Amino acid sequence: MADKKDLVEVNSEDLNDNKVTVWVKRPSTKEYKDSQVEYNRAFREALESGAILKKKLGEYMRAQGLWDDTKDSEERQLLAEVAKEEGKLKKGGISLERAKDIALNLRKTRAKFRNLIAERTMLDSNTVEGQADNSRFNSLVTLCVLKEDKRSPAFEDLESYNDSAEEPWVAKAAGELASLIYEIDPNYDNTLEENIFLKSYNFANKENQLVNEDGHPIFVDEEDGEEEEYLIDENFRFIAYRTDEGYKNQDSEDRYFVNKQGQEVTEEGKLVNDDFVPFLDDSGKPVPVPEKEETPEEASEEVSEEIAEESTEETAEAEEKAPKKRGRPKKTEEVS
Repeated sequence: MADKKDLVEVNSEDLNDNKVTVWVKRPSTKEYKDSQVEYNRAFREALESGAILKKKLGEYMRAQGLWDDTKDSEERQLLAEVAKEEGKLKKGGISLERAKDIALNLRKTRAKFRNLIAERTMLDSNTVEGQADNSRFNSLVTLCVLKEDKRSPAFEDLESYNDSAEEPWVAKAAGELASLIYEIDPNYDNTLEENIFLKSYNFANKENQLVNEDGHPIFVDEEDGEEEEYLIDENFRFIAYRTDEGYKNQDSEDRYFVNKQGQEVTEEGKLVNDDFVPFLDDSGKPVPVPEKEETPEEASEEVSEEIAEESTEETAEAEEKAPKKRGRPKKTEEVS
C-alpha cells in the first residue's frame, strides 16, 4: 500500500461545478518504465518531424534573432540584482520604508527576468526532449490519477485524458502529480525574501497581495513616476465602498466596481451614471440619435406578434362567455 505522503487527495470540480474527488499517487518504478515507452515514441516522432534538440536551442534562437549578446548580458544582470537585493533584506539594518522599496523593486526584477526568458522556456518545451517529456508526463497522469476508490484509474487511456484536459479537476490533479514528480514547492512564492518581508510587516496579505494600512488589497500604479493606490477585489477589479462601515469590514455587499477615475461601473465595465451630453448642430441645438429604419423582416415580425396577441384575446373572451360545466369530478382509480 502506498505511503500517505505518496498519495494526495484532490478535491475540485468539473466544468458544471459538480464536486470531484480523485487521488494522485507517486509513480512506481514500473509506471516510470511504462511511461518511458511513450517518451521514446514521442522522441522519435519529434526528431523525424524536424524538431530541434535541446542542445541546439541557443544556436537556433540566435539564428532567428530571438536571443543575442544583449539579452544574455541582461539575464546575468537581472540575476545579480536579485541576489544583491535579497541580501539587503536578509541583512536588515536599514529603514523600514527603504526595505519596502527594495522588496517591491525585487518583485519587478523577478518579473523582468521571467519575461526575458519566457520565449526560451516556451521554445524549450517544443524541442525534441521537451515534447518527449510532455508525452511521458501525460502517460504518468493516466497511470497515477485514481478515482475516489484509490484503485481505479481516472482515465482509460491518453485519449480520455486529452478529452478531459479542460476540466478544472484534471488540471489540479496534473499539477499535484507534477509536484510529486518534480518536487515543485506549491508554496514557492511564500519562500521568496520579498514576500517574507512584506507579509511580516503587514505590507501584504497571506496571498502575497499588497495591502494598505487598513488591510485592504491594493494595486499600486506608478504612472508618470507617481504612485497611486487603488482598492481591488479578489479578481483584481477596482472597487470602492458606499459606507465607512462597509470599508472597515470589507463588506462585499457594500462595495461596487469603479474605473481608474473612481467612477462607478457595471460588472461589464460600463459607466453607471453616464454624463453623456447630446451632440450639437451648427446652430447649437441638440442633434437626436437617428432612428433606425425598420427592415421588412422586423415589420413582418411585429405584424405576426399583433395577430398572435389578437388571437389570444379572442380565445380568452370566448372562454369567459362559454357556460361552465359543474358537477362531481370523475372518480379516479387508486393505486395500491
